[in-house]
Amino acid sequence: MKNATWDVFIAGAGPAGAATALSLAAVAPELRVCLAGAGRFDPFRVGESVPPLIQRFLDHLGVWQAFVDEGHCPSFRTLSAWGGPVLEGNEFFLHVHKTGWRLDRGRFDLWLAAEAERRGALPLTAKVRALAPEGEGWRIDCGDSGIHRARCAVDATGHAALLARLAGLAPVNHDRLVACVGFFPDMGGTDRPGADAALIEAFGDGWWYTAATPSGQRVVALMTDSDVVGRLGASRLETWLKHLQATRHVRVLVDVSRPLAPLRLWPAASRRLDGPFRAGLIPVGDAVSSFDPLSSQGIIKALRSGIFASYAIADWLLRADGGQGFSRYTVLMRREFTAYRETLRNYYRLEQRWPNALFWRRRHLDSP
Repeated sequence: MKNATWDVFIAGAGPAGAATALSLAAVAPELRVCLAGAGRFDPFRVGESVPPLIQRFLDHLGVWQAFVDEGHCPSFRTLSAWGGPVLEGNEFFLHVHKTGWRLDRGRFDLWLAAEAERRGALPLTAKVRALAPEGEGWRIDCGDSGIHRARCAVDATGHAALLARLAGLAPVNHDRLVACVGFFPDMGGTDRPGADAALIEAFGDGWWYTAATPSGQRVVALMTDSDVVGRLGASRLETWLKHLQATRHVRVLVDVSRPLAPLRLWPAASRRLDGPFRAGLIPVGDAVSSFDPLSSQGIIKALRSGIFASYAIADWLLRADGGQGFSRYTVLMRREFTAYRETLRNYYRLEQRWPNALFWRRRHLDSP
């Protein structure tokens, strides 16, 4: 499909891009939609646990039963040692939808993109090299995958926010959080506290996260600020393991003798795009804003933003609303981020055991 013309070109085939395509299939089925992905699969992913709220959005997209049929592992609680040394549980059976999920994230992403394609989105393996306005739309240079033109472009490129950056929009970071992530074989069994749950444990320089994945791995992440990583030596496996051994709850869940991959360092800062979104170019998911992993909202936010973006696109292309839908979307995303920041600040302030530590002092003094 080189040198094709589209109504909507979605750059990025992760959850946000796929959700945009799925929702467009429902609200504007007459539109010609391209779902362009890089075509690479990383077997080591972090965001593996999702709360029960995911059911509402997958149901809205018409794929809930198909998701259940995929056989991801149900999760009935999260555990945290936060504000004190003792693990406390958040039991999902008290929620409306009762069950969270531990995802095989790579399989989930591929499945959701396939569902979007089944509903009419046309797949393209491509990476955007350049973006330029052309008439009332966009000229999208995908290198060897051709020159594509679209009336509307969707930036679903995740943290890179590639299209937004090419259009001159700049993400603004609100903190320095990073994840130093290790992958280990899951030890199996449920006899150890937290073995069947996502578990969070605070410490003096940040917090730890761990969860088992359906593929038999255990993800273990040390979360701290980028300038603290060097002082801790947390980017080196040997030192990282020493910090892990100092934990009370996480260490008993990890077989440290068998790392499956080198440590990964991922940005995890709270951030959002600065400036109004131009009509005809709309960012979704982590391209529009990134939430602290503590919120467990990454995939939920991706689905939600894709749904709302589809409404703005339909109003723009089919109802000639003059860009009002894009303006509403901009306001909605800004309000969502402000509310999230307030909630996050309140949660961080529940932890007062290390008030003089740089990591915690920053969060206690932070204002949204």
